[in-house]
Amino acid sequence: MKRLAVAFSGASGSGKTTLISKVAKELISRGFKVAITKHDPGDKAKFDYEGKDSYIYSSIGADVAVVSPNRTSIFLKNGIFGGKDRINSVAHNSKSEKFEPNLEDFESEMANLASHFGEFDYLIIEGLKSLKLPRITVFRDEIIEEFIPFSNAFATNITEFSTNRDKFDLDDIDKIINWIDKNAKRI
Repeated sequence: MKRLAVAFSGASGSGKTTLISKVAKELISRGFKVAITKHDPGDKAKFDYEGKDSYIYSSIGADVAVVSPNRTSIFLKNGIFGGKDRINSVAHNSKSEKFEPNLEDFESEMANLASHFGEFDYLIIEGLKSLKLPRITVFRDEIIEEFIPFSNAFATNITEFSTNRDKFDLDDIDKIINWIDKNAKRI
């Protein structure tokens, strides 16, 4: 098993789920085992309802976890990557906060998360933009500047977007997979 981890980020509605689903579906068709983790910073996710990200990811054959401050869908005793103290704060409830997970325990918490998937070739994480993982940021129709410092590569439909980092069209699935193979972190 390859055990490669990579992250995808982008604003809500940017196409992260669609792109991750395309990448995962292609990897699965090539015979690889794919695990996907979705970050739910607000601890509000409803799991495995048609149309929800977790449902979409599991319907293509990937193993799925949804991590949040208070729980995960893989039934861990506690949520992982920090943030429990944020829930119900004024900044959190007004969606004005800038969430920064506890990175001190990143390696052990990443290993804990990965252990629940057993053997896998690819672990794709949606969100958690400040985690130290190779990251592709998705921009559709607009550039959100706050994501750029966390990004190693970009997938976008904006042809005018200029960068010195790798850039892919949203439909360049083979090129994105090649980038992942060259840049993902082995865990």
